[in-house]
Amino acid sequence: MAEFIEVRATVEGYERAAALAHALLGAGLAASIDIAEVPSARPGAITWELTLVTTDRQAATLEQHIRQTGECCSVVSAPVAHDVDGYPDWLGEGRR
Repeated sequence: MAEFIEVRATVEGYERAAALAHALLGAGLAASIDIAEVPSARPGAITWELTLVTTDRQAATLEQHIRQTGECCSVVSAPVAHDVDGYPDWLGEGRR
């Protein structure tokens, strides 16, 4: 089992996205949150994607909290697959 889980949720409207991010951080359910504008399926609407990093232990609670708000269009989770302590490829060049 992965130690960290990345959860992505889409929300329409920046105020809703900001309120959800604030609530999740305040509840201690996410260690990191990134918010980015993404294309919307509805004309004239702006959709925001929240990318959250949480522990494996809190992932289910985080997803449940997101879904209970009723503000999300989708929620997708996946284990963090890269070595957070490893060097990026470009930094490791010439070290061999």
